[in-house]
Order: sequence, then C-alpha cells, then structure tokens
Amino acid sequence: MAYKKKTNDDLINLKKQLKEGKLSPLYLFFGEEEFLRETYVGRVADMVPDGGFPEFNRIKLEGADIPLSEYDDAWESFPMMTDKKLIHIKNSGIFKPSRRNKEDAATPEEKKEFWTEKLKRISDDTVVIFDEAAVDKRGVLYKAAAKAGTAVEFNYLSDADLVTWVVKQCLDRKVKMSKENAYYLVTLCDPGLNNLNNELNKLFEYCDGEILRSDIERVVSKSMQVVAFELTDAIMTGNAARAMSVLGGMKTLNDSAFGTLYLMLSNFEKLLRVKVMGDAPQNEIIAALGTGPYIGRKYIDSARGFDASALRWMVKRVAEIDLAVKEGRVGEWDALEQYVMECTNKGRN
Repeated sequence: MAYKKKTNDDLINLKKQLKEGKLSPLYLFFGEEEFLRETYVGRVADMVPDGGFPEFNRIKLEGADIPLSEYDDAWESFPMMTDKKLIHIKNSGIFKPSRRNKEDAATPEEKKEFWTEKLKRISDDTVVIFDEAAVDKRGVLYKAAAKAGTAVEFNYLSDADLVTWVVKQCLDRKVKMSKENAYYLVTLCDPGLNNLNNELNKLFEYCDGEILRSDIERVVSKSMQVVAFELTDAIMTGNAARAMSVLGGMKTLNDSAFGTLYLMLSNFEKLLRVKVMGDAPQNEIIAALGTGPYIGRKYIDSARGFDASALRWMVKRVAEIDLAVKEGRVGEWDALEQYVMECTNKGRN
C-alpha cells in the first residue's frame, strides 16, 4: 500500500527534522511496516547522545503490561552527563482501546488520565519515541500525542516503491540488478521490508557482481502465499500432477497440513469474494481483500478461472475435512491430498 498524502507530509517533516538536527520532544511511529519504524527509531536515537551512560539515558519499555509506575519513573528521571535522555516505548497498546484484565492495577480511565497528563508535560531534557504496530487515530491519546510531537504512519510500500528500494540497496552494495528482476524478487516475498531485506541479503552473500533471475529462483525462499497460489493455479487448470508436486514440496518442508489447508481456504474465500464483487473497480476489490496491489491483482486474475459454485464447494468442504481429521477418520496429510485432488477435479471453470 502506498503512503497516503498526509503520511508523506509527516514523513517529509520527520526527514527535515533529522537533517536539521531539530528533534520533536515526542515521536509516534506506527503502522505495519516494522522495518521503516525501526529505521527511524534508530535515526532519532542516534541524535540523542547517551553521554557514556546508556543504562541511564536509554530507557526502553516494551509490551502492553508495563505498570504505570515504571512509565512514571522513566518520565521523571534525569539524564546523566548529557543534555537529553531517550525513552523508547514499544508496542505498549496505549493508543488502542483499553480493556482491563485481572493483572491490571489501573482501570482504563486511570490509564487515560495518566497518559493525558504525561503527554501534556514532556521535559526539555527528554525525547520520547512511541513505536506501535497499531493505533486508533480517533482516540484522544493519539490526538494528544500528534499535537505534542510528530506522528508518522508507516504502511507497507507499493510494489513500485519496493522495486525502487531494492534497486537502491543493490546500488549501495555495488551489485547489478535489473528492475524486472527486482520486481520478480518482490513478488516472491511476504509483505514487509524485513522479509525482503532478509532475502536480499541472502542474494548479496550468494551473488558476485550481478543478481540474475536464476539466482533469485535458486536462493530466495518463496512466501507461503506464493506457494499457495502455485497450488491454486494448478487446481484451476486441472493439473493434478503439478498440484501434488507443489503439495509434496510443502510436506517435505514439514509445513503443517492444517496450516496449508487453512491457507488454501483463505485463498478460496478471497477468490469467491472477487467473484461476488463482479465488475467492481479493481481498487475496490483489492481494498475489500485487504492485500497489497500485486497479490490483489493475482486474486482478480485467478478468480476468472474458477466457477463461483465450485469455490463455494471448496470453502464448505474444508469444515468437513477438519471434522474428519479431528474425529480420527483420516490422517492430516491424507485428508489434504484428497482435498487437493477433489478441488482439481472441480476447479476448472
């Protein structure tokens, strides 16, 4: 998903602050793209010297079960031998709707009051970074944090931006890679720059001077989503031998039979949704699927090869197979192999 305009503006503002060395007292980095969040947490942290005493001037609090007293201690502490301290708060859940559990000492109302007060009062000797996977933008605390400092959302990059990123990494390493091969690499990886970066580093270690498509095919681990599409395509074309070959590869890798079954179910449910949406605009279908552009287009293309009634049968059949396995009437992999063969026979439109 490409950045929205407001997010671009926020990111431009953040880059400007870093370039000029003028930090906000507070940063709220959030969104599904963890790699970029980590990158900018690091860049902000690099601009706050630890004074040789990181144990005092680098405070990290991670998780949703931190007592308010620990946050209070961090907030009120003084930096040692330097002008500022850094507080890095990761995946706290502070900016999502709060529900009390039995281990909480504070009610949601008390937490809200606590954070409302803290966000109003950030000392000049402190830089706070909230590093969150998800937030509620409608919430009072989100709005208070955005007002107190700089809030930047990091969504998954678009396919075009990912290709640009890959090419830049190659240039930095003085390794050649065509845009076509960069795009091919992007299509094989799970969403997120962390996954893409891991696979690209494997290629850097394997290749010398230039990365070719054959190198990518030899080195890169395909995402389960890509493998599931290979299985779906084989079912769609009625190619039983190919379907069983893909399934055999998954079994060799010790993938869970149930995991594979429910990945197929997810695929068939999405394909059925595409069929139901009919002639709706492509961007609406992709939004409804909740996928990135490349995967969304793949679902749209694949759906053309299936009959809606066959997809309904494939979805319904999973519940029957699940019950048969749990009752011990058939083994997991035997059931999955039988299901794949049944789907292959029904799959062709």
